[in-house]
Amino acid sequence: MTARVLAIYLFTCVFMFCGCDQPQANKISPTKAIHPELKEGLFNVAFLIMDGVYNTELTAPFDIFHHTIFRDSIKAMNVFTVSKESGYVKTFEGIHIVPDFNYQTDSLPPIDILIVPSAEHHMDSDLEDEVMLDFVSQTA
Repeated sequence: MTARVLAIYLFTCVFMFCGCDQPQANKISPTKAIHPELKEGLFNVAFLIMDGVYNTELTAPFDIFHHTIFRDSIKAMNVFTVSKESGYVKTFEGIHIVPDFNYQTDSLPPIDILIVPSAEHHMDSDLEDEVMLDFVSQTA
């Protein structure tokens, strides 16, 4: 093994085992909400998410509301997710999302617009979820 190959090998090992490690404080817990920074004077748009939410029903309107921050002709909006759970919400298609706020335990910002994207159980078991229905009713 030449000196150059050995140097590259050692550099790669050091980089892999030392250079990429993040301090523990910067690691994200998969079950703890990370509240987004909400700017003053903007509309607050909350997306209510639950297991079985359809990807495009969440992501397409989320994208549209979020992009108001780049437009001069419309009032900009803070966009965030709320859920009954603090842990992962699994979309119908299998993406795992950690909501920004748990509406049962977190102090929520005032919500100007509540979006309820379509989800797998909106026509059956979700209609029996009294906690969620109370949240929607109180927010309205």
